[in-house]
Amino acid sequence: MPPVHAGILYKCVGGNGVAAYVSQRIEGSTCSVVSHYVSESQRRSQMRDPAGDAQVNFGAPATAATAAHRAPADPGQDNLEPSSARPSDARNGTADAVLSGHVADFGDPNAGSVAAKIHEPGNGFRYVQIGDSHTGGDYLTDQLRMRLQARLGDGGDGWAMPMRVPGQRLARVLYDVNGWELINSRKSGPADYPFGGLIAQVASNDATLTIKPRQGNPQETITAIIRQGAHDAPLAVSDADGQQQLLRSPVADGRWHSASFSARLPVTVLARNSRDTAIGGWWLSGPRAGAIVSAVGINGSEQSHWSRWRSDWMQDLEPGQPDLIAIAYGTNEGFSKTLDENLVRDDLESAIDQLRHRFPHAAILILGAPESLTSQGGSCGVRSPALNAVQRIQKDVARNRKTLFWDWQQAMGGTCSMKRWIRQGLGRGDGVHFSAGGYAQLGDDLYQGLDGLAGRPDGNGRESRSR
Repeated sequence: MPPVHAGILYKCVGGNGVAAYVSQRIEGSTCSVVSHYVSESQRRSQMRDPAGDAQVNFGAPATAATAAHRAPADPGQDNLEPSSARPSDARNGTADAVLSGHVADFGDPNAGSVAAKIHEPGNGFRYVQIGDSHTGGDYLTDQLRMRLQARLGDGGDGWAMPMRVPGQRLARVLYDVNGWELINSRKSGPADYPFGGLIAQVASNDATLTIKPRQGNPQETITAIIRQGAHDAPLAVSDADGQQQLLRSPVADGRWHSASFSARLPVTVLARNSRDTAIGGWWLSGPRAGAIVSAVGINGSEQSHWSRWRSDWMQDLEPGQPDLIAIAYGTNEGFSKTLDENLVRDDLESAIDQLRHRFPHAAILILGAPESLTSQGGSCGVRSPALNAVQRIQKDVARNRKTLFWDWQQAMGGTCSMKRWIRQGLGRGDGVHFSAGGYAQLGDDLYQGLDGLAGRPDGNGRESRSR
């Protein structure tokens, strides 16, 4: 086979039944797209000096320059991207999947509709990622957001936490808070937690909460996840245009409901005589169709923490109208010294089954846990003790439940990659998190994998959509 540089890899089967993997279709053969790829030499030519990101802080915004990085190759890998070369596919456990970059499709029934939405400007496309601190910082998801909105248009701000959460951020929304108490499902005791696991509870009279955009004054349709007692007064809402309106639960029965209104940010909510009122989150969508990417995360959380949320929390997810739901856990589970593998598997499988039942037209994406270290000792550092087991379970569940799967570790360059990312200023010194530039690079990789789904073969071996 001649050297392959970049483009599309085809599997062509001739009349003799012998398959060939080539960069151009073979006349007279039946050919299907296997993967989109770039060579190691081309990828290196696109890299800039990693020292330029050495001073990037976790709290700094991603820039076009930091997003230009590409992950270095894993030592000993083939010249092709790991997800493009067939031997690597077998080694990485994706030989039975259709591949697009580091995204594997194990047969998700809605992957085709996702691909169509991503590749047709004017479509609305809604991505919801639920996870731990990698999601709670909204850096990776913001890069994905920018890439999708550059193609499809800006559909709005998406999910917003009920109020400011220490140590977390949203890329597009800020808060001013006075007289509200935060209740966190990871840190606080039992409560009636809605989707997302966070509650903003009115804690005083004349309590105010302002949602501010980081840029502009967008007009949004805002859906509040709200809970009110029978004697609570409605909330007074004022927006950037001076518009005044009331926000109340459709039923003041002490249970969670959704209530929508239209306003221009910033929006201030005033609670008077409403001590039993609480907000569980906000959904924000713009007046035009476009991409919406929502980051729903809690620092330090595990996927099993969903069991702390109310039984019907998926009702709170419905206003987000997700086309693609990403489950992004595993890092904190990986640090367990007594991991119950059966429980991790059961929790993940149950979550997928419930999401598919409630959202039958949405695709499901599992984000494999990235490499994380307990220390930087040795040439590669010391991996978190249960990380291998968690990664294996995530990939097995993706295969068995026929979901999409993003191999985060391979996107970093494979095993023994985190120390290299730290040296380049892409990983943080804790061996777990990434700099803003590192998250931007990872967001690009995920975007490219999802983008390539449109060129994958369908179940009949035909290319589903030309690029």
